Amino acid sequence: MEISENFREWRQEFSDGGGELRDFYMEACEQVPEWLESNFNDLRGFRDELAAHIRDSSVGPFPSETQWTTDEILRDLWFDVFGAEPPPGDPYPVARERWGRYRMTTYMEDIPTKDTSRVSEPTRQWLAARGVTFEDLAAYKEPGAEVEYSRPEPPGFRQRLDELTAAGRRNGPAEGDRVAEARADLLEAKQSYLDTGHEEQAAAVDKLLADREPRDE
Repeated sequence: MEISENFREWRQEFSDGGGELRDFYMEACEQVPEWLESNFNDLRGFRDELAAHIRDSSVGPFPSETQWTTDEILRDLWFDVFGAEPPPGDPYPVARERWGRYRMTTYMEDIPTKDTSRVSEPTRQWLAARGVTFEDLAAYKEPGAEVEYSRPEPPGFRQRLDELTAAGRRNGPAEGDRVAEARADLLEAKQSYLDTGHEEQAAAVDKLLADREPRDE
């Protein structure tokens, strides 16, 4: 599936940069119910196309990612923008109870969990609509928490990509053009953690590396 200009424009609207851009991202996510009602700038078209790209892995792998991790990033975007219900046709939906407590997204990262009086009403509504509690967010940040940075690439995924490519529903390789460089960076970070006695962080890097490995062999 080709990426439309409408998709590119909305993807820019929901850019997930840090700092001030994070505030714009959160505000945009909070306006989605109203925008969907009026179909502002064909947001419904973006929703349908995002679901199709997740289903068919048809957004090619980001430069430092595999196709699987790219699809997972788009699932996080779907959750932030459109809610906890998985996109239609998603062959690998995320279990609803994973969000917030085990799996973090851009929108949730900076929400206070100690002094919740600082949390705005739109954010509270966003959380309630997705069934995520402050307790979930706090549990994610606990030392030794079961944090899901990404899920392991599932068995058969590479074969599915070959079939989708053969059917003309996706193009391109399964890896980004800097994925080897990203792996080297992760290995360097792991060694740095080990050298400084941060074994828990080193183990987290190991999990990230393992999750990126193909499972078809």
